[in-house]
Amino acid sequence: MSRVLFGLLTACLLLTGCVKQQILDRINLFIVSAFDETTKNQIEITLAVPKFQSGKPGFVATDLFSKVGHTSLGIRELMSMQLDRPLNPGKLSVVLYGKDMAANGLANELDVFLRNAFFSRRMYLAVVDGSAKKLLEENFSSKEEKGMFLYNLLHTTTRKGLLPSQNLHEFEYSLIGKGMDPFLPLLKLQNGQVMISGTALFKNDKYVVSLNEKQSRLMKLLLTNMNHGTLEVKLDDESYLAVENIGSKVSYRINQDSKSPNVMINLVLNAKIRDAREARLSKQELQRVKDSLENDLHTTGLDLIKLLKKEGIDPLGLGDFVRSKTRNWNEEEWKKVYPTMNVGLDVKVNLTETGIKK
Repeated sequence: MSRVLFGLLTACLLLTGCVKQQILDRINLFIVSAFDETTKNQIEITLAVPKFQSGKPGFVATDLFSKVGHTSLGIRELMSMQLDRPLNPGKLSVVLYGKDMAANGLANELDVFLRNAFFSRRMYLAVVDGSAKKLLEENFSSKEEKGMFLYNLLHTTTRKGLLPSQNLHEFEYSLIGKGMDPFLPLLKLQNGQVMISGTALFKNDKYVVSLNEKQSRLMKLLLTNMNHGTLEVKLDDESYLAVENIGSKVSYRINQDSKSPNVMINLVLNAKIRDAREARLSKQELQRVKDSLENDLHTTGLDLIKLLKKEGIDPLGLGDFVRSKTRNWNEEEWKKVYPTMNVGLDVKVNLTETGIKK
């Protein structure tokens, strides 16, 4: 038995020497790429390649490479003809799309990533409010490589924050799935800094409308259960206080009694008051805070649902929910019913704690 074990260990050591090693100084490794539409049948791709300098471990410069062509693979070939080191997309983690390109459809460019196992299905996608190339040209990150900065921004704000997100895998699932539509974070430049301004909503693979930050926060509450995030509540005296979400739950219920289905969305939010400033926390004040937050979430939610029905898009996946509860569900019939379907929203807020101040 010991000889067998020794043979296996020896084989493992020998196989490690067969792994192809790549040295950073000998390749162009990029983490972020930007896609923009230039003419009707041409696109422009911009790559941000980090440039590490010896003797300056805390400083990372960025070289931008940009080319115009008909296909992304053809453009990469053109880029390689002007570079002294081969391009390596193995660490590509963020893909940005200009607003105009997203409006004309992303199916062709997404197909390149989906067909190639070299690309991670967990890469983040985002729409830029303007030109994706111009965003990469800005010096918004002097101490961190631009690709890593954008990756951390998207990861922190969407996965751990209040804004919804979809990576490549999730976007594809919503795109090809029945009774649902995809969405992506919306980035914009403001005073030379990059920020997530909201959510870009898609009809099939085409960007049609965006949500602001408040609408995006509410949409995430209607999409999934959460136990983090902060909401602001405006009181009658024009003052504000902060409420922390310690556990929200959302559920859908369908009523098939009428000719068309009616869907009721139930949202329960358990919260703590974290920043009350000068507000008194008497029982009457707590009740007013509860009522104000419930009314605000209810009004914002109904306005959001009205917008989605008007645009004929379903990022909440109501169609998919109805399909799971309906025998012989038909997608074409659903698209006709959806704009006039009755969708209700019931919001309940529980203020479980108010902190140490009485």
